[in-house]
Amino acid sequence: MLVRGVDEVDVALLDALHVNPRASFERLGSALGISAVTAARRWERLAGSGRAWVSSVPGPRLALVGAVYEAEAKPGRTAEVGRALAEIPQVASVYLTDGGFDLHVLVFAGDMTALSALVFDRLPRVAGMARGRARVGLEWFSGVRWRLGAISSGQEQSVCSEEIGSDEASVDSVVHRRTMTFADADRALYLALQRDGRARYRDLARDLGSAEHVVRRRMASLVRKGMLSFRTDFARGEGGWPAELVLWLRVPHDGLARVGMTVGEWPETRICLSAVGAENLLVMAQVHQLAELGGLLDRLGQEFPDVVVADQRVVLRPLKSWGRLLDHTGHSTGMLPVDPWAPTLPDASSSVVELVSE
Repeated sequence: MLVRGVDEVDVALLDALHVNPRASFERLGSALGISAVTAARRWERLAGSGRAWVSSVPGPRLALVGAVYEAEAKPGRTAEVGRALAEIPQVASVYLTDGGFDLHVLVFAGDMTALSALVFDRLPRVAGMARGRARVGLEWFSGVRWRLGAISSGQEQSVCSEEIGSDEASVDSVVHRRTMTFADADRALYLALQRDGRARYRDLARDLGSAEHVVRRRMASLVRKGMLSFRTDFARGEGGWPAELVLWLRVPHDGLARVGMTVGEWPETRICLSAVGAENLLVMAQVHQLAELGGLLDRLGQEFPDVVVADQRVVLRPLKSWGRLLDHTGHSTGMLPVDPWAPTLPDASSSVVELVSE
């Protein structure tokens, strides 16, 4: 169900941008049967109101480690703790949930040394935290280009471009692919593109103090090498997906890759990540209504009878989604770029939240 201010053409535009986040308005308009001017105007309205945004993300070959950090706040301080966690550059996403742990947090670092400093020295220092635990991630089975089902396969093909690369990786290669690292100029470009993943080359060149052709060539090289990718996101409730679920599964080790790859391709799946521990597969799923949880659990049981659903939670409020700070409606109100390579214990002056202009 769509809400006021978002119509079917908007959702089709968002779906097309999920396929190719940096597609030109000419390409988008041609695929959707609207003019480039109309496509641009609709995107500017969605982005300007905080309803949608495009961000850079690390590509599948960039050396990174991650963890799921689950925390419990002291009574009455859950939102306060969540907002404090959201200001940490290595924290990509923060969700307030029901259940024993009321904060579900995704964190990333450049290596295990930095990750251990983050989970042992930085995160527990947040005022109002009662307890927390980390589960180190192993393999990603989900991508960053989710589909909304609003455009046809023909429209998808006309929007797709080789320039955007691929976020898909086979199970056999995914562990061994994350071996490449950013140079300083690469990291600067990645961070600039988090603020606006559709930024024009000339604007990026101006902001980075570089030449336009250098920026264009560097971006193309990073995408081609699998070091840089892009994601489109939006206020999901307005597009008809207001409910988000967190599931922890216990999967037999010899079936983990098969289950992860299969569930990672389900249209409801936003995140599918294997982790160290008895509960070894995290699934975050977006659904139209909470009543669909039963159907999702039934499907898991039917397709994978050996899998146990060890924990299930509902996201009550997302505070941060891949660098974007969100209000209670899911609209973007500001951003703090996800920077896995930032100092683990920076001084207080180094964390700056960038507010979205009204």
